[in-house]
Amino acid sequence: MNRWADDKELYSEIAEYAGDSADALFSLLHNWQSSLPSLRDTCTYKDIIEQSRKSRSYSKQWLSIVATGIAAVIVIGIVLFNRFVEKPSQAPAICKAAIGNVLVQRGHEFINLTNGMEVLQSDTIVCDKGSMAVIEIGSATLRIDENSKVSIDSLQKTQALSLAASMDKGILYATVQKLQKGDSILVKTKTAVAGIRGTSFLVKSDSKSTRLFVIDGKVLLSPRLQDSKQEDITGVVVDGGKSCVIDTRTLRNIQKAITEKKMPLHEAIQQSISVSIADDKTMKVLHALNQDVSAQVVINEDKPSSINDLYPITSITPYRNDIVVTTNDSIYYCENDRIQWMHEYNPVSKPYVWDNFIVFQSKMLQALDTKGNSKWEIEIEGSIIGDNIVPIRDKLVVPTTKGIIYFISKNGTILHKVNCDAPFVTRPVSFGQMVCVVTADGYLYAIDVVLGVSIYRKYIGKVLDNGIFANYPEMYIVTPASIQKIHLLRDEIIWKYDNSGIVTAVEHPQGILFATANGTLGKIAANGTLEWQINPGKEIRSLQYTPKGIVCIAENVFYQISDAGEVLWSYTLPALNSEILSVTPKTVYIRLGNSFLALRL
Repeated sequence: MNRWADDKELYSEIAEYAGDSADALFSLLHNWQSSLPSLRDTCTYKDIIEQSRKSRSYSKQWLSIVATGIAAVIVIGIVLFNRFVEKPSQAPAICKAAIGNVLVQRGHEFINLTNGMEVLQSDTIVCDKGSMAVIEIGSATLRIDENSKVSIDSLQKTQALSLAASMDKGILYATVQKLQKGDSILVKTKTAVAGIRGTSFLVKSDSKSTRLFVIDGKVLLSPRLQDSKQEDITGVVVDGGKSCVIDTRTLRNIQKAITEKKMPLHEAIQQSISVSIADDKTMKVLHALNQDVSAQVVINEDKPSSINDLYPITSITPYRNDIVVTTNDSIYYCENDRIQWMHEYNPVSKPYVWDNFIVFQSKMLQALDTKGNSKWEIEIEGSIIGDNIVPIRDKLVVPTTKGIIYFISKNGTILHKVNCDAPFVTRPVSFGQMVCVVTADGYLYAIDVVLGVSIYRKYIGKVLDNGIFANYPEMYIVTPASIQKIHLLRDEIIWKYDNSGIVTAVEHPQGILFATANGTLGKIAANGTLEWQINPGKEIRSLQYTPKGIVCIAENVFYQISDAGEVLWSYTLPALNSEILSVTPKTVYIRLGNSFLALRL
C-alpha cells in the first residue's frame, strides 16, 4: 500500500514548515518515491517531517537545501547498499535420495519427500521404519536414517552458510566440507548441541541421550541446560576417531556441580562430560559410510549391523549358511544375516566362492578368504560381467569384456590366456576337457583346459545372454528365434524348436526352460518336446531353476512354479523392475530399486 497517496494532505504539511521551498521539496520527494518503490512501507513523508520538527538548528530558508542533501545521501546509500551487500536468502536444500516412506511436515500438511525435491526452512523430515533420506545443503550432506525426525530450523546462505537442525529422535549422519569464515552449522537434540567445524560425524539421539561419533575433523558438543542461555554454555571438543555421550544424568551432574560445589559452568561441563576413543568396528563402518553418504550402512551401536542395513545391494552370493554381499563400493561377509566383516572395494563382478576363497574383480582380480584376509590379486584386461566367473576342474575360468579368457590356479597364477577377439555374451561352460563360450560376433569357441588353446571355432549367429548349456557331447543353443540341441563332436543338429521372441532361458535337469516377450513361460524336454507352457505375464525376467521349483518375476509379481508348470504361490512386489539377486535352499533375495526383499521358499 502507498502511504503517500494523499498529496493534498502531504503538501499542506510540507508548506507549514517549508514555506517558499515547499514546491521544490514536494517534487523531490515524489521523484524519490517513484525511483524507490520498495521503501514505501519502510519510511513515510510524515517520518521525514517529524524528524525535521525535532531539529534544533532548524531554519525554513535552509530546509530545501537540507532536505535535498538528506534525500541524495539516502538514495546514494541505498544504491551502494543494494550493490555491495547481498541480502540473505534461503540456501537450496535438495533431496538427493528418498528411500521408503519419507514424509515432510510443512506447517500442518504432510507431503511425500521425493528425489530432487527442495526442502525448505521450517520443514520437518520424518523417516519411518526401513526409510532413509539424504539432503544436500550447500557444503553439508545430511543422511536421516529410519525412525528419525529432523527439523530444519534455520537455513540461510549469503557469503556464509547458516544451518540449524534439530532432532527429536533417530540417527543423523552428516558430512561437511571445510567451513568458510562465518559459516555456522548446528545440530540440536534434547540433551545437546553439536557445533560443526568441518567434519564427518554421526549423531544418535532420543529424549534422554545424545551419542556422537566423529570420523574426521572436530565437533564442539555442548549440553542443553535449563534456565541458561545456550550461547553462554561451553562444551567439549570431540576429535576424529572419538565419541561422546550426553544424557539426562550428565545434565544433572553439571547442575549439581554448579549448585553444590559452586563450580563455574565451564569447569562443571569439562568435569562431567568425557570423550573416549570410538570402538574399531563402529569406526570401520562409519569410514565406509563416509565414502558415499547415500550408499552404505545404517549404524546402530545397540545391535550388530545386518544385511537389512546395507544399501544399495548389487549382488548376493550364498556360501554354505552364510552370504557374501556387495554394494556400490564395498563387500560384506554376513553370517546369519549379521555383518562379520567388510572391505572398501568397488566390486565390478559378482563374487564367486571357490572352496574357501571369495573371488571378485575390483581394480584387480581379488581373492579373499572367509575371514576377509587377502590371499592374492591379479591384474587382468577388461571387466568381468555379472557372475561369469566359473570353476572348471581345478582351475578358475575368467572371461572379460576384452574377449580374453584367463585360466587361473588356486594360488593366483595365470596358467593360460586365450584371446577370442570379441566380447563374450555367454558364461563359459564345461564340455569334457574343453570350455565353450560364444562371442558377440556370433562365434562358438571350444578351448582346451589343459593346453589353453582354441581347438574349435564355428559361426552360429546371435545367441541370448548365457544362451548355451552343455551336456557332453551335446549342447543346447538358445537364440531369439529358436532352441536347438546339437551334437558338437559330430557337428549335427539333433532337434530344433522354433519360437520367435525368446528373451531368456535357463537349464533344467530334464531340458530347457524359456520365456518369450509376450509373457509365455515354457519347458522343453531333453527330446525336444514342449511339455507345458503358461502365461504368468509380460516382462518375464530373473528366471531360475531351484530344487524347490522354478522361480521368476513377471512384471511386478514373483512366482514359484512346479516342474509340471503349476504356480505354487506368487507374491506381488511393491516395485516394478525388480530382479532376483540370489536364491538359497530356503530364501530368495529380490532387489527392489535401492532396497531388497527376502522371501522364504
